[in-house]
Amino acid sequence: MKVRFPKIRPPKIKLAKFGLPNIASLRLSFKSQNLLIGASALALLGVGGLAWFFVRPMLNAREAPAQERVEAAAAPTLETRQEEQSEATAEAKAETGPEKTEAAQEQPAEKGEKAAAAPPPPGATGEPEQLVRRLQDIQERVAAGDAAAFSEMPKLLRRIAKKFAEQPPEVWSQRSNARALELYLLSGGDSAVGRKILAQHKCAVSEEPLVRAAIAYRENVDGPDRDFLLRLEPRELDLDLAAQIAFVQSILLTGVDRPRAIARLDLARLLAPGGLVEEAALRREVALLSETTEFDKFAGLSRQYWERYRSSPYADNFVRQFMLAVVRVSQSIKVSEWAQLNEFINSLTTETRRALYLAMAQTAAVVGNSALAAMAAQNALELSPADSVERQRALLFRAAARIAGADFTESRSLLGDLDRTKLPPGDQPLFDAVSLVAARIFRPPEQHFDMAAPGAAHSGPPNDADAALTRAETSVKEADSTLDDVRKTMERKSR
Repeated sequence: MKVRFPKIRPPKIKLAKFGLPNIASLRLSFKSQNLLIGASALALLGVGGLAWFFVRPMLNAREAPAQERVEAAAAPTLETRQEEQSEATAEAKAETGPEKTEAAQEQPAEKGEKAAAAPPPPGATGEPEQLVRRLQDIQERVAAGDAAAFSEMPKLLRRIAKKFAEQPPEVWSQRSNARALELYLLSGGDSAVGRKILAQHKCAVSEEPLVRAAIAYRENVDGPDRDFLLRLEPRELDLDLAAQIAFVQSILLTGVDRPRAIARLDLARLLAPGGLVEEAALRREVALLSETTEFDKFAGLSRQYWERYRSSPYADNFVRQFMLAVVRVSQSIKVSEWAQLNEFINSLTTETRRALYLAMAQTAAVVGNSALAAMAAQNALELSPADSVERQRALLFRAAARIAGADFTESRSLLGDLDRTKLPPGDQPLFDAVSLVAARIFRPPEQHFDMAAPGAAHSGPPNDADAALTRAETSVKEADSTLDDVRKTMERKSR
């Protein structure tokens, strides 16, 4: 039986004026349309639910073997990383020691990062060089007047000695580390540390002679090891080491060749300006120049030291050495030459200037440098309180200068203001000598020609002139002996 379906014609839609469908002309009702849409939506939801419950488990079953294969392939990589980290940690413990291992444990690596490379053995990064550079920095600060650095320097020397003693012997086979050891020894380091390192027989062969020489110098042992220092040419060495070698050579040459010793100090100052080497070289060179006729250079270096290093903790030593040097130069310099130092001297304290001028006046008066003695005595007199011992001494030295300069009238009047008992014992012989000369010059003429001459034998009691002459001669001898002792003492100190 053949079934015929009715023909369904599309609905006739009339367009509105603006081209929109005319909904009112649709043959289907709104109700039928809504039912059709709702049935379609329900059908779609049903199909989706069936797919969720039946299809997804089948897909998961196919994905599981693939995921297991990925995890199985990744597992050896993670284990390998863990093993590499464990090995790196073990190597770090073996090479850095317990202190650095604990520090490494305090800062663990993040998860998934590679372990940090193990640090190099001690000394491989130039630790001796770094320690010596630290020492040089401290010394520069000391020269500039840093009190904290001055207190830290001996502590740092002890710390360097300990660090050097703990270094593996192989460290010193590196030339740079051996040079650091030489600088440490020449900078005041402990020679026992150097001997311990040499005993290990690992020191760089090219540096071993200089290490031995530095140890001999520190221990003041005369011999071929120390003489090796004199055979070196500082200009051919590293700059820091060259300055130290030049300074040490000047010390060794002082008692043998003074001009060459002064030249080495000039070189040391040139090679290391602004540091403790230059500061020490200036102090030493000023003392040596006072024994020469190079007063212009003596005055120039004295001013240079005071302008640059007056804040140094060693400035007081310089002032004491300068006063001894002034005593030596006062024997021959002129007042015009001394004027080069007026600005420097005026910057000193009143007590220091007074002591300096008194020492100058005493030496110049004794050796007959009357012009310098008069100038120094006058300056000391202006700086001395009334009724003080210093004022009495200044008056005595000015009187002696006037006597030597043939200004007799003033000398006689100055002696009238002096009290011998207020003078130090060392100045009393000079007072007696000046009194005798003044008495001889101003002695009244003899009243009778038959009177015995001064000093001649006679039967009566000695007159006042004879007694004064005898006392003066004795005092002059004592003064000569005292002056010789002072000169010998100054020579020993200058060495």
